[in-house]
Amino acid sequence: MSADREIFEHANEAKANFDDVYNAPDPRGYYRALGALDYRIPTEAKPVFRRVMRAMGRDRLRVVDIGCSYGVNAAILRYNLTFADLVERYQGQSMDARSVAEVVCEDAHEFAEMPEAIDASFVGLDVAREAAGYARAVGLIDEAIVENLEAHPMSDAAKAAVEGADLIITTGAVGYVTQRTFSRLLDAVGRRPPWVATFSLRQFPFDGIADEIETFDLRTERLENRHFAQRAFKDEDEREGAIEAVRAAGCDPDGLETTGSYFADFHLSRPRSECRTKLADMGLV
Repeated sequence: MSADREIFEHANEAKANFDDVYNAPDPRGYYRALGALDYRIPTEAKPVFRRVMRAMGRDRLRVVDIGCSYGVNAAILRYNLTFADLVERYQGQSMDARSVAEVVCEDAHEFAEMPEAIDASFVGLDVAREAAGYARAVGLIDEAIVENLEAHPMSDAAKAAVEGADLIITTGAVGYVTQRTFSRLLDAVGRRPPWVATFSLRQFPFDGIADEIETFDLRTERLENRHFAQRAFKDEDEREGAIEAVRAAGCDPDGLETTGSYFADFHLSRPRSECRTKLADMGLV
């Protein structure tokens, strides 16, 4: 086991387990469980991702989302939605009465009718087959890769799906994935390296990932003086575990995790030839 994997697994020990809602045939349980904890990192990340996309200056971006789950980031970026909007969509007794097939069909119809706010296609990567399959079925992502890149090399089909990608994003996968996943993805993208926009919880050291990304001639910068709320802690045990993990990572939890929520930092990795604009000048703060 790599040193980073050991650190990540130790930091994950105190985190609440949501395995029962991470891989269901539809996202009702997911949005209800995380909505109850004010999960908001995809909404916090949205304006940052949008500004990054504009700064890239490319037409019809091809975006790879690590840990795509039910297509959350794609939905929020494509359709001017917030995570709270999606939580509200799946609340109420009327949703309880619907079958999985009805939910999937209704969602596919509703999303197809919404005006798209950005010109982009999305490839979703996740180990959760049901969740990624739902995202593909309702049209939130254009292709789904259900593979564990921590454990296995990419299949030829997965390599073809990400080849030529412009941007890799993630809002919650770091800690479950390490530099191994990033390396395998970047290697498959091909000749022109993509930008990589990463939100990572402060309890997970990012140095190992940044060092690996640098081998692909990508320079990583952390957005200074800005932290992004992810969600509230489920209970006191989770709070104490997170504070301990943040301190072990060399960060100060006072005023952030001590207030009762996880917080993430933003890292942007770009080809060195495209680093002319500093993060502070991109309107991210």
